[in-house]
Amino acid sequence: MTIGIGVVGAGIMGADHARTLATHVGGAELVAVSDPDERRASEAARANGARRHYTDGFALIEDEAVEAVVIASPDHTHAGLVLACLRTGKPVLCEKPVAPTVGECLELVEAERRTGRMI
Repeated sequence: MTIGIGVVGAGIMGADHARTLATHVGGAELVAVSDPDERRASEAARANGARRHYTDGFALIEDEAVEAVVIASPDHTHAGLVLACLRTGKPVLCEKPVAPTVGECLELVEAERRTGRMI
């Protein structure tokens, strides 16, 4: 079974995650990369065999081919992107910090709890 993965953020860490997923993670298929810099998103997608790229991380999350998401975008974007993943029911791995404030972190924990998937 293969899981379609999307990476939000094509900077140093995001590009590294994309490369790792494309070359070293069995059962993972990198299907999309997003970055506000269209050229950077396009290059990271092309270099790692992803079918498409976006300039909007939320559009990537809505892509039906994306079954799980890695977030490696700037810190201030993390909370909103994680919430979008939770709303769509997609598993998410988020670079640290998960959110820039304790309040936002608690909001994310509560949102995850409401999904019923939290142990």
